[in-house]
Parts: sequence; structure tokens; C-alpha cells
Amino acid sequence: MILHGWRQILDLLFPRACLLCRRLVVDERSPALCFHCEQDLSPIVKSCLRCGAPVRTNELLINSPTKRIECVLCKGQRWEFGRAWSYTVYQATAARAVRLMKEAHCESLTRSVGDLLANWLKTQEAFRSVSYDCIVPIPQHWLRRLSQRYNQAATLGERLALGLDLPCSDTILRRVGWTQKQGMKTISERRENLLGAFEAPKPESVRYRSFLLVDDVMTSGATLQEAALALRKAGARHVDAVVFARGVNASKPAGTQERARKSEDPLTFEQNTCEPHPLSNGVLGRRIH
Repeated sequence: MILHGWRQILDLLFPRACLLCRRLVVDERSPALCFHCEQDLSPIVKSCLRCGAPVRTNELLINSPTKRIECVLCKGQRWEFGRAWSYTVYQATAARAVRLMKEAHCESLTRSVGDLLANWLKTQEAFRSVSYDCIVPIPQHWLRRLSQRYNQAATLGERLALGLDLPCSDTILRRVGWTQKQGMKTISERRENLLGAFEAPKPESVRYRSFLLVDDVMTSGATLQEAALALRKAGARHVDAVVFARGVNASKPAGTQERARKSEDPLTFEQNTCEPHPLSNGVLGRRIH
């Protein structure tokens, strides 16, 4: 009660503002996210049970070998993780949130999003926190961490761990080489850029255990794929993933995106994420959309 009174006094002297829209934050649960913006970050209604992509019911298929329901884009894919959970679609307010979460001065927003993600996961019928031994954030290269001063995935992981009552470790995985930002790369370029990017430096801490990977956004899935592969190579029993936002427009050559913007009818999810040209390099044989 006393702490609540002090909080009200401080809010009068130093009003808090939502980092997304700059509205004053008064009675909201989060000091960095107002009620209106939280409502705009609406959960995906129906998503693929493999890659977390938003889908319509008639786009779901039953994978014959595994009997798992998945989207048409997952058919024939070899994901190293069992399932990816996605909270919202990477667009509008969510896209702005992801961009701000990469900035160190907006870490309070990342904590708020992490709390939102944890509360949402606990309501998902198929999610069981007891299935995992540890939460593992996607690591940054040490040079990038030095320049950016913080890792948004690590902050998300810490808040998820707090909300789900699980341990979180940012030393289970290590990024072994400098990789260019995924940005406007095509799908095949994203794959090549991330190949062999992660390793588990202490396999004895991974062997026979189950992990939940955490990142802010997933588009092509290349980052989560390589991170999960590193854990599986080190002997992990099972790996799943959770992201705040699911991108549904993997990068294309500029002309493709420009034509999509000019079109009155937006591209479908399948059109947005298909590979424009077939791969010719055998080393990129692991298919990732």
C-alpha cells in the first residue's frame, strides 16, 4: 500500500509515457506500454503448429509421418525445433515494438513484452512449461553486444523465465562468428548467412535436456533453425521456440516488394514467403522458408 502511494506521487512528478505512442501511462500494468498499444498487439488467432505462421483453417495439412497439423509451407520442411510459438504478426504496432526493443534505452518495453508473452503462453492449451529444463535466448556476437549494450532476446528470456518459473541461461548457446544482419536478404541469403552461426560450448550442460529458444521476431526461421541445430548436435532431447512477432513477408528483391505495395490485393502468405529462385548450392539443402 505504501509503495503504491509512492508510485502515484512519482507518476504525478515524473509522468510515464508509452514508448510506442507516447500516451501517458497511469493505471496500466506496464510502465512502458499503454492499454491501447497492448490491445493493438493482438495474438494470432490461428497459427501453424510447427512454424507459428498465421494461417486459415483450410491451409492446414496433416503431416502423414508425424500426424501433426501444419501449414502448407511446412510440408517437406526439416525443422530442427519441434514447434515455434508466435504471439503476434510482425506488422503495424508489433513491428514498431520490435524495432524499439533493439534499443538499450527501451529495455523496459522489452520487459513488458516479455511479461505479455509469458502470460499468453500460460493460456495456450498445448503449452506446458514443465516440458522444458531451461529457456535459452538467441545470443548475440560479443562485438554486437558490446556496441548495443544489451540483448533484447536475453531480456525477453529473463521475463519469460520469471513468468513461467523456469531457469534462463544465456551461456548455453554461443554465436561463433560475426554474421551480417538479416535485414533485406533473400531467404537463401538468410540461410547462408546463418549456417554454423551457433554452438553449444559445454555439451554436458545440454545433453538429454529440453530447451525453449526465445527471440523477438521470426521471419524465414533461419536463426531459430541454426540455434536449434546446435542444441540438437550437442545432445538436446527436445527443442521448441517462442517469438514475440512472426514475420509473414520474408525479404525479396526490391522489385518484388515494390510490385506488392502497388498491387491492390496484398500477396498471400505463401506468395510472400516462397523462394524466388531455386537453390543451387548443395550446402543449403536444409529447407527453410
